[in-house]
Amino acid sequence: MIRVIPCINRRNVATQRLLRLSQKRNRRNLSTTSDVYTDVLIAGGGAVGCSLARLLNEKVPSLKVGLLEAGRPPKSTAIGSERFPHPRSYALSPRSLSILGDSVRSNLEFGFYDSMQVWQANSPASLTFTSKDLDIDKEPYLGACVEDGPLVEALWNEIQGTTTCWDSTKIESLESLGDTHNLATVITSKGERIQTALLIGADGGNSWVRRNIGVSRSGTDYDQTALTFTVELNESMHKRAFQRFLSDGGPMALLPTYSNNHAVIVWSTTPETVKKWKDAPPDELVRHLNECLMRGPERVPPLLEQSPSSASNVFSNMLYGAERVLDTMHYGLAMASHHPIPKFLAPPRIEKIVSPQFSFPLSCYQVKSYTKGRVALVGDSAHTVHPMAGQGLNLGLGDVEVLVKCLEKASAAGMDLSTFLSEYNSDRRKNVSVSLAGMHSLQRMFGAQNVPFQHAKTFGMNMIQNLGPLRRQLALAAAHGVSL
Repeated sequence: MIRVIPCINRRNVATQRLLRLSQKRNRRNLSTTSDVYTDVLIAGGGAVGCSLARLLNEKVPSLKVGLLEAGRPPKSTAIGSERFPHPRSYALSPRSLSILGDSVRSNLEFGFYDSMQVWQANSPASLTFTSKDLDIDKEPYLGACVEDGPLVEALWNEIQGTTTCWDSTKIESLESLGDTHNLATVITSKGERIQTALLIGADGGNSWVRRNIGVSRSGTDYDQTALTFTVELNESMHKRAFQRFLSDGGPMALLPTYSNNHAVIVWSTTPETVKKWKDAPPDELVRHLNECLMRGPERVPPLLEQSPSSASNVFSNMLYGAERVLDTMHYGLAMASHHPIPKFLAPPRIEKIVSPQFSFPLSCYQVKSYTKGRVALVGDSAHTVHPMAGQGLNLGLGDVEVLVKCLEKASAAGMDLSTFLSEYNSDRRKNVSVSLAGMHSLQRMFGAQNVPFQHAKTFGMNMIQNLGPLRRQLALAAAHGVSL
């Protein structure tokens, strides 16, 4: 006789057992709060939290997903209704754009760029990455800039109907982190008691979830502040992003937007400099911006302050001659990188500032662990990074991609959703650490302004620009993330 095996619901058996046990305990509980169950509960309705909900709905539609957002739902804003793009924007890699999904991307306007130019003060060297450094058939661009507001709104609208969303609601208390025998339990500011197989902290750099589960983080606060605002240009940027490292070591980036006549400035510098220019007349700031960005490659400062005529001995003459040889090498390599087609372009001139100016302190932190009990951290809740490489949201969406793969694997096997959280923690600790270390090193390297180090940086940039395989590897890492 053929034995008929009943179909098991995709919500895993282990979690169902935990839920039944929890419900029995709750019946003995005299609390007046109402009880709600979700398979996954996301705290934070920003770009990362909503992206996680959207991808879970796509990849594991059997899961019941809930999302708590402390603020109100995103305001409805028609594309192009504003006179200028908002300066709170993100630079997204091709991989991050794919994570957003076709439906979300179709409701957004992007400032695509197919090349990026990087150069520094007091150096003839420059770096130019182009879409040719990637697989141009799959990715005809290096990345795209998008405003935060429309992005969050598009994601929020996308998850309505498939995700249970609580707006103007935050976690009031955390009753339990959960373990192999218990679900995670939270009490909301509206008095609801929510039990979940997995609680996700996606609530930003000052994460309530991270602080209340007792996960520490390590890193540093930079003595820098980012100043950002939207500017009007005299011409198009021709799908190129620009970034120049100034003499104080801080980068100034000019990023494209969906409007050909507008760009976003992101300037990382000292808090004192930010205060000075925020208080300055707009016309003076515009002149300073153009002075900084319109200056092309420059000569490296001399290692020796004396000329051969003033040299007192043969050794000094030899040093002076060596410096001339070094100069020739720097300029020769820089010129070689622009042959036969010049790669360095002057940025468009800034006409005026058209938006309010926003500033925020810069830091580099990562949690000691991405998971604890039935809780996982994603995005800025788990790590913060210097904006020089535009990797903040890209790293957060990388968290989303890896976490969803772990949950998809557990669900497909009928296992507890927390089964593969250790894999998520291991993957993100390893790969994000490499990314943060690289960006931290770049920040320190470009911040060093002593003359010997200037020569070393010039030589390094020239070698990267002239060695195609090395340049392409850096471009691929930026476009697809670091994966070890």
